[in-house]
Amino acid sequence: MNTFAPETQVRPTEPPRAVRYLTPLAAGIAATGVIGLAGPVGPLWGTLVGLVTFGALFWADITRRILDAGILVAAGIAGMSYFDWVLAGRSGPIDFKLSLIAAVGWVVYGAGTGFVIHRAQPSYRRTIIGAQAVAWGGGATLALFTATAMGVLAPLNARQISNGDIQELTIGLFIVTGLAAAGVGLGANFSFATRLPSLFASGLVLVVSVMAYNEIKFSTAAIATQLGRIGEIADDFWPPVWKWPKSLGQPDTFNIIEPFIETLQIAIIGAVTGNLLALPLAFYASRMTAPSNVAYRIAKGFLNVVRTIPDLVWGIFFATAVGFGNPFAGALAMIMFSLAIMAKLLSETVDAIDIGPLEAGRAAGARHTQVIQYGAFPQVKPNYVAYALYIFELNIRASVVIGFVGAGGIGRLLNERRNFFQWDQVMAIVLVIFVSVLLIEWFSIWARRKLV
Repeated sequence: MNTFAPETQVRPTEPPRAVRYLTPLAAGIAATGVIGLAGPVGPLWGTLVGLVTFGALFWADITRRILDAGILVAAGIAGMSYFDWVLAGRSGPIDFKLSLIAAVGWVVYGAGTGFVIHRAQPSYRRTIIGAQAVAWGGGATLALFTATAMGVLAPLNARQISNGDIQELTIGLFIVTGLAAAGVGLGANFSFATRLPSLFASGLVLVVSVMAYNEIKFSTAAIATQLGRIGEIADDFWPPVWKWPKSLGQPDTFNIIEPFIETLQIAIIGAVTGNLLALPLAFYASRMTAPSNVAYRIAKGFLNVVRTIPDLVWGIFFATAVGFGNPFAGALAMIMFSLAIMAKLLSETVDAIDIGPLEAGRAAGARHTQVIQYGAFPQVKPNYVAYALYIFELNIRASVVIGFVGAGGIGRLLNERRNFFQWDQVMAIVLVIFVSVLLIEWFSIWARRKLV
């Protein structure tokens, strides 16, 4: 008889999942917005904010200590009372400066929530208290600064501001401020408590997206109401007209062919030259293959400058330099465009290569260029070919865009026909661009399969 007890298998603890905390987080954010109905009554509002936050943390099983509830209520009363006091004593419009001053109240409350989270997770450093305080204050600042665009504060013109008029505080302002502050701040609380950064990212993205939606006055209703005009617009675009006179008194001809060939030439020259120039630059912009730290920083800085300038701006710059309508300007713009993309993609690929062949080459006494040629480049060659073909596809599209600013190609013809409201001719040009891009993409996919 076996006297040994069977070995007990300990089941590993399941790591926390963000989905589990989304419901209490969303409920806490929504409830913080709803209790904004309390309006400018700081003690009442602060008490409710503290209780709602504690309820959300209790629901998520982050803390269930009564002392933590007291800390949150006390921080809420202090923070919301200060917030209301600043807004009540304003002598001008709620601008960015006043928003920062008022948001200090939410920073105080955020510090209280951070202290509670630190008590629940003592392994964290005390600096997390400040991080969560900034999160709550940052959300409130965003809400106050964009309150006019959100429609919860009346806009003031220059005369009203000079006359000392102030905006009336609305219940909507307190609701929006609560939603924004909790969206960022409570997300940070949950993120620190559960060690799941996605919870903070979700709240931040939601708040910023809603505010951006209102800032640009995006209107789904306007889109819906304008859908009925699609039929009217289609009548102007269809059927496409393929031939028209190049100038008055001349017969109808195919005017698309020559500019389209010009666009292909611009794209080819830009892709080939840009990709070749980017090859050595990419190795200098990688710490794995840069000859020195100085060379790395110079190459990286140059790429950062080139990459921040849009292709349209390059087209304007070179068209101004060499003449509008000159395809040479388009080719130069595409070279810079291709160089920036290829060098960025390839340098990041070089960062991930196997360092073994490089160390072996250096140990054998190879020069730096030989180490790159025989140790680094073979590892990234398939990626380089794939990137080059992809950049050629991009150049076709970008060549059309830069034609709008006088850099040559079919984009110039498209802009010309658009200026004359010849929508049927515009449609013909668009169809040519569409088919050509589609064919080039198919060829590029086929070529990548064969070469890579």
